Amino acid sequence: MEWAWVKWRMPRRGFVKVNVHGHFQDQPFANGNRSGIRVVIRNSRGIIRRLYVGSLRITESLNNELYAMLESLNRAYLDEFDFVELETDNVGAYMEWNNSSLGALPEHRYVFQQINQRKADLNLVLKVNPIDEDDNAMLVYLAQHGAANYDHMVVISNLFGRIFEIWCNDMGLGPVNDQFVGVHEEDVNAAAANDEVINQAVDIEEPRLSLE
Repeated sequence: MEWAWVKWRMPRRGFVKVNVHGHFQDQPFANGNRSGIRVVIRNSRGIIRRLYVGSLRITESLNNELYAMLESLNRAYLDEFDFVELETDNVGAYMEWNNSSLGALPEHRYVFQQINQRKADLNLVLKVNPIDEDDNAMLVYLAQHGAANYDHMVVISNLFGRIFEIWCNDMGLGPVNDQFVGVHEEDVNAAAANDEVINQAVDIEEPRLSLE
């Protein structure tokens, strides 16, 4: 039985999954950005290998979404990933790219040419899937975060706050609130480490941590 709230699916063994989202809004953020891009590359165990967020400062929605797809392929290439499952919730951009052989608007021809050139690479094994926005929650959140905070593409090295929470839910790892987070023994509250009952039970003559 599949649970309704389990959305993200791991890629096939040997592949990386590249999720991408292009965000655009009519009213600019305080920094002047109207568009943002988010790219997450995860291995076949779901571990995040690369995480990119930021803005290319593109001022048209569909063009931004197309460049988001191109950026995801660029990042996979530069990081030397040749077996790629690409997922995007920008379905309109995906459909236009899929039908680009029938013709394209002049402002989209260059990005289509570049995407198709990457796809034609004989060293690349590529599978592309359109998905629902609900299946791409991490990317939707981070694309807006990138638009609001960055003028360039930025590499994020540590999962933070809401991103860590979404990733844990994607992976089926459960809640991330304090009671479920392990801490190092050295960081345990000194009062607990010096508790008389605990010390007697484990035959500790002197407490490791001193009360301050």
